[in-house]
Amino acid sequence: MTALLIRDATLQDAEAMARIQVEGWTRAYASFIPDQLPASYDIGVRQAEWRDRLARPARGTVHLVAAEGDAVLAIASGGPPLRDEAIVEGDTDDYTSQVYGLYVTPGRYGGGNGRRLLGALATRLAGLGHRNLCLWAFERNPFRRFYDRLGGRPLAKAVWEVGGVTVHEMAYGWPDIGALIWACSQEGKTE
Repeated sequence: MTALLIRDATLQDAEAMARIQVEGWTRAYASFIPDQLPASYDIGVRQAEWRDRLARPARGTVHLVAAEGDAVLAIASGGPPLRDEAIVEGDTDDYTSQVYGLYVTPGRYGGGNGRRLLGALATRLAGLGHRNLCLWAFERNPFRRFYDRLGGRPLAKAVWEVGGVTVHEMAYGWPDIGALIWACSQEGKTE
């Protein structure tokens, strides 16, 4: 078996990144996010977005992939907070970095790829000077307990209107990014 390699994403990864994101989005959110979001369910749209992000990365952003050989198995990206949520309770004002997305190929859930990739992303963001980190997750995301297990604290709630449906989100935060890095490490996993 080939060892998992976590590396910076390249333009050549855009297609695989789009596929993983659409597969993950469909598996986790299709039951409650309407299909009026073509960007969410269309690999071509997502691939064009990834090509643009990777060709012209915004300042301070990090885009990573976890791969075995030539096969990309998971993706993660993050950077400065986007602050584009319609917050209805709490806030994320004190947080200087945000996970924009973390997706694992559906057939590889539970194998530690997401944990290792999130830890690598947090490590890179810490290296850029960030001392804390937050992320947004849909409340009905069946996989969000992953963040609870890694010590994420509920920070805020937001709403998102799409296709006539109100979707609720919640922010998780790690006031000490080092605690997330530890929780994602092999040592933290076994503790």
